Amino acid sequence: MPPLLLFLIALAASFLPDAIALPRPRAPWRRSAGALAIHALASAVTFTLMLAVSARPAFAALVAFALAALMAIVNNAKYASLREPFVFTDLSLFGQLFRHPRLYLPFLSVVQVLAIAVGAALFAGAFLACERLSAVPYETLAACGGGALVVAVLLAARLPLTLAPGEDQLCHGFITVFVAYLLNGLRPRTAHGLRAALMAGPFSRTAAPAVRPDVIVIQSESFFDARRLGSAVNPAILANFDAARRAACQHGELRVPAWGANTMRTEFALLSGLPEAALGYARFYPYAFIRRPCASLAGWFRRAAYRTLAIHPYFADFFGRERVFPLMHFERFLDIRHFAAAPRAGPYVADAAVADAIIDELESAGDEPAFVMAMTMENHGPLHLERVEAGESARYHTLGDGAPWDDLTAYLRHLANADAMIGRLTDYLAKRQRKAILCFYGDHVPALPHVFGKLGGMQTRSDYFIWRNDGCPASLHKDMDVADLGRDLLDTIGQPVHAGMPG
Repeated sequence: MPPLLLFLIALAASFLPDAIALPRPRAPWRRSAGALAIHALASAVTFTLMLAVSARPAFAALVAFALAALMAIVNNAKYASLREPFVFTDLSLFGQLFRHPRLYLPFLSVVQVLAIAVGAALFAGAFLACERLSAVPYETLAACGGGALVVAVLLAARLPLTLAPGEDQLCHGFITVFVAYLLNGLRPRTAHGLRAALMAGPFSRTAAPAVRPDVIVIQSESFFDARRLGSAVNPAILANFDAARRAACQHGELRVPAWGANTMRTEFALLSGLPEAALGYARFYPYAFIRRPCASLAGWFRRAAYRTLAIHPYFADFFGRERVFPLMHFERFLDIRHFAAAPRAGPYVADAAVADAIIDELESAGDEPAFVMAMTMENHGPLHLERVEAGESARYHTLGDGAPWDDLTAYLRHLANADAMIGRLTDYLAKRQRKAILCFYGDHVPALPHVFGKLGGMQTRSDYFIWRNDGCPASLHKDMDVADLGRDLLDTIGQPVHAGMPG
């Protein structure tokens, strides 16, 4: 069969996985000519590249189709768990799949894993069975593939995109949006634009504070006030959180750029003070585009003569933190190696151990002001892999045992531990002589769509508070975006306060 005909068959077949990708895009005949052209050009680049490598036209056609099918499977697994389609920056996290499989593989269903395995077997068999060309027209393939790539780059730059992946996919199709995001996002302007935004951001200059209290920021894994799920949740599980909010300078619900995962997006929003709109294509994985020292909240404190420390009880290379944190002006970074002998709560380092590390740091700092930012790990999923004892649910909710409530039980168990961490730190700071500010917030809600669906609807917001150990004049309720939280934290440093400790 002629290579051109095989390519056309593969192109037509590639619209099948595109059609089942979630959220389901509109029919091809309802898409723009530019969107259809990008889809076709992407298939052409894949086909010509594989034909040049393998010299087997049928195999190249199979790969062009199989790649689209594999991407759709991965997309649907991600969308079902995290409500976001597969985007181009996910490719940079591919190595994490093998280094940290527990965080990724459990979200693939048995059917999806079998489909990938069958596809891999067919892939290998097809390579051996397909007929090889006697002469490969490398010059023609290079011209066709290179020309297709150039045209795709030009069309992607003109495609009207909102950078809301789900909305763009509905309009233009899964393959088209993935490729357009990839081609547009890898342009140098993405990194340049992010750097310019950081240079003009709220932490690019430092106004020396009259007083320099210790500042502790806790980004609590998957923390939100789960009592919004209804009266079935035991209200006492967040007793320390309630006490801290009553005494806080400011508290409320927090709009965050992540749902169920992608902690680094919320983390970066806090450290940069930049809204998603200012990040462009870097919004999906901002750390991937930071290659030089840049303005940050940690940098603001560093210029104000603070010691700056980041704490995350997981592997330092996850999300590239070990490379990025020095560029964001953290002097030190305590990762999983610091917690080698620390207690676990489930598969991860316990929040109590993180509290111990924070207290140790403050004690060692003495009178030198410290900025400590800790990102906890205890409540990280997949929650459905955790063991729940019979009857354990009664401590946390009245919904009973069994699916899907066991996932909720595991989540609330860790939430109660996060609450204990709040109590431990506020008690310690209240007795300390040095002034201190504690900012506590959740990075995102947990990936429990099946639980949310049964208990009144999807949750999207986390919660926060800003608390001082020398008291606050009032407790302001303010719902806000996490990108603004750092600025409000700095405002709190200079805020007049009442004498005495909060009750």
